[in-house]
Amino acid sequence: MKCPACKNELQENVVAGIKIQACRGECGGLWFDRFQFNKLKALKPGIGNSLVTIERADGVKVYRGAEHACPACKTTLLYRHFFDRKWDTEINQCSKCSGFWLDLAGLAKIQTLPENQQKEAVENYFTNIINKKLAGMRLLHGDMAEQAQVLDQILQFLHPGKELEE
Repeated sequence: MKCPACKNELQENVVAGIKIQACRGECGGLWFDRFQFNKLKALKPGIGNSLVTIERADGVKVYRGAEHACPACKTTLLYRHFFDRKWDTEINQCSKCSGFWLDLAGLAKIQTLPENQQKEAVENYFTNIINKKLAGMRLLHGDMAEQAQVLDQILQFLHPGKELEE
């Protein structure tokens, strides 16, 4: 499977039984297949935080336009749920296979801050993304609300520091 952003070969990563395709060594994006969504409900938040800091190439950042194909379907274009330049985050979904593509470069950058600055920065990141971006999705219609719920579970799975609070 090829990365929709930089065309790098995606590599499978298994964390707590969840299979995620990652663009290791290039843009650092993550692909979540819809067959993994139900498994997320049973996991403690933060257990997948190691995926946030996977190896990324310096300076690689590809903000996609509207014409990027799903890495699984290859023929369906990804739908951008939201993009936030301030937080360097983009989340897209395939309308055919329902998989999610996440570029969480901003969250990865936060992990490089001094430890005393990380907690507040991480909380600000998640407050912005979950409370503002996903809240807007929840207000639309039923399908969007369901997708927002899945995204919330994915983000909680990736949330650095959550595994320590549990």
